[in-house]
Amino acid sequence: MHGSGRNIAHHVPETDLRSDYAHVPGAEFPKAVYRSVVGAFAAVVVVAWLTFGGGSDADLTLAFASVLTVVLFALPILVRRTAAARSTDKPESLDAFLGSRVDTATGPLAGGEAWLQILIIPLTLAMAAVLIGAVFLLVA
Repeated sequence: MHGSGRNIAHHVPETDLRSDYAHVPGAEFPKAVYRSVVGAFAAVVVVAWLTFGGGSDADLTLAFASVLTVVLFALPILVRRTAAARSTDKPESLDAFLGSRVDTATGPLAGGEAWLQILIIPLTLAMAAVLIGAVFLLVA
């Protein structure tokens, strides 16, 4: 039934199947980078609650947004902590990261420049939330 009868399957070591097997996901950046992103998005949610909270319709919508935000960040955090508990890799210190070069799609950057690029969108959204909230409070 198989034609030549040869077995063409070969053994592939498990480490070859997954390129980052046994490495902690997200270990390429120190925890401070991830905390700053989570903090910026948390600021957006807090500003939204402070500005638009108070009405039953708005509170329900904000509650859904808050739950989704918590889930969005909790799942990767849990995955990272679970992997870190079983790994022997030591996390890179913030000073070492800031003094290192980070490879990006557009070329290498200093650690601080890479951190800034990561934070541009979350910080811009947080600033936009503050400005929209200020305009809403001034006009309403």
